[in-house]
Amino acid sequence: MDTVIYIGYIKVDLKNKYHYNMKKASKDDVIDALLLKVEQKKKEVEQIRNPVFKTNLSFPIDSYTGTRTNLNAASEEFLVTTLIWLDAMIEKNKGVPEKYGVSGISKWFGFTFEEWRDDVVLKIRQKQAMDQNKQLKEIESKLNNLMSEKKKKDIELDALKSLLEA
Repeated sequence: MDTVIYIGYIKVDLKNKYHYNMKKASKDDVIDALLLKVEQKKKEVEQIRNPVFKTNLSFPIDSYTGTRTNLNAASEEFLVTTLIWLDAMIEKNKGVPEKYGVSGISKWFGFTFEEWRDDVVLKIRQKQAMDQNKQLKEIESKLNNLMSEKKKKDIELDALKSLLEA
């Protein structure tokens, strides 16, 4: 996490709690800076929540029986293990054909290994984003509880003012 955050034109060092002009930052200034950081992280997480997938997310586990796993319902452990396997297959698919002079596999169950890998990575990021979103909500709640009553009233007034101006 960055230790220096800018609130408008004010530089706040979160580690030392000082403004750019060396006055000690108020608790509310530090809370404002941290809330801005939480909002930035929430926007990043939101972008990960609805990605566009390249495959049908029905990952084939056994090519003989046709057994498949729905990547939407798969655990993070399964997804990471699958990612490791896919990376190995991508590397082998490049090296083995060159070594033996045969053609490699271009598609696997209708999609390239790279497409499967990219979708597995997106699913892992999605699951991690959900966990991160929970943590961010907890942090935001704690920061709001730490905020002074005066600052809470100022925020409420600003919200009401923007509602009336809209």
